[in-house]
Amino acid sequence: MKINKLLPLLLSFCFFSVQPTFAQEFMDMENTEENLEFIDDSGNIEEYEDYIEEGQEEYIVSDLNNRVKYFDIAGVMLGQDLEKVKEALKDRKYKQTDIEYTIPEYFRYNYDAICREKDIVIPENLDACIKGLAKKDKMEYISRVDFTKHDTEENISVYFTSPITDNKVWKVVYTNKVNEKYGPAKNFQYQREERRRAFWYYVLSKYGQPNVEPNRWVYDINDNLSEGLTANFGSLELSNPKQNAFDISESVTQARRDFKYTDYSF
Repeated sequence: MKINKLLPLLLSFCFFSVQPTFAQEFMDMENTEENLEFIDDSGNIEEYEDYIEEGQEEYIVSDLNNRVKYFDIAGVMLGQDLEKVKEALKDRKYKQTDIEYTIPEYFRYNYDAICREKDIVIPENLDACIKGLAKKDKMEYISRVDFTKHDTEENISVYFTSPITDNKVWKVVYTNKVNEKYGPAKNFQYQREERRRAFWYYVLSKYGQPNVEPNRWVYDINDNLSEGLTANFGSLELSNPKQNAFDISESVTQARRDFKYTDYSF
């Protein structure tokens, strides 16, 4: 069975968030499917075949650490700005479906103090005051944008840092419906396993073998906040937690510098 039979289900792949059962699921799938047999259209029993095409028996394994820094999901890379993200996803026929705005937490506290000093305490008015001050300071920023490719039901959420660190991509989350099972019958189980096997084949073909088994590609395996990719059946997560942590730290530091305090005269 050739991989191209499953291409309509996986168009524009390239893209996971870890679930605790991933390793066991993957091993169980391998164990139960290795000798799986099924009946073809002619009534003959056929042996289950792997999704390996001629000339593609080996996956990329060299220089993984350096390659991780240049991983992408549907053309979206860590550190990009919103315009680059839109260009990449437009080329792959994704449509923007949602957008989320955020004010850095400690800047919000600063604005809250300023508004309360003006005797603005009614929740609706207070929130409007805070947003007004944030917009004036250009501190209300795009923190997440969602995109969907409707014909293949693929979804991508892109997360951005605050303006303090130039509003850059720090996380990309991709999902599809590969892992859905439409019922308890054996045919549905088989169909889901076929989709999952094909998806995992594409993952290995694009990113190579993981350096943290069973499903993680990490730039620095000794750093808990290292950038990297995590995969699961039907999902991918490319992230740089250190970039996000630095952004939060810098935002707190800047907010404390900007806090409007009273000039005491004692």
